[in-house]
Amino acid sequence: MTFYLGQHLFGISILLVREINQNLDITRVSKVPDYIKGVLNLRGQVVTVMDLAKRLDFDDVEDSDQANCIVLKTLNELESNETSVDLEDSTIADKIGLYVDRIGDVQDIETSEIIKTPTQDSKVDKRFIRGVVRLEDQLLIILNLKEVLKLEIKGE
Repeated sequence: MTFYLGQHLFGISILLVREINQNLDITRVSKVPDYIKGVLNLRGQVVTVMDLAKRLDFDDVEDSDQANCIVLKTLNELESNETSVDLEDSTIADKIGLYVDRIGDVQDIETSEIIKTPTQDSKVDKRFIRGVVRLEDQLLIILNLKEVLKLEIKGE
């Protein structure tokens, strides 16, 4: 599944996605890292929303009128799903959503097409990148969600 942050195209395995939510009635929360946008109520369940642009240190991305929240499956949901057994990535135990500028397409990508993290300079910290895929007209950055979802508390 692909999505955009500014003009940059990113992707994660569709098997990690629970749903795409356009309800962005997000409640701010105090004393959290700046990349936590807040929480939203998803049919009575609280979902923490991570501003992915801020998490990846994109300072030139502004909120979009096409923004969406990609709600990820929890670790428990992944473990109980047989199709998730071969995933190279994972999520966390809590419900979390990724706030992105806009949703792209679902791409059929073979693992062999993924080029491991390139050595040249990138706008994104290399620990957050699993690899890249050359599409016809642009580069698709495959995120390493396991690293992206690690919360970092400053001062601890």
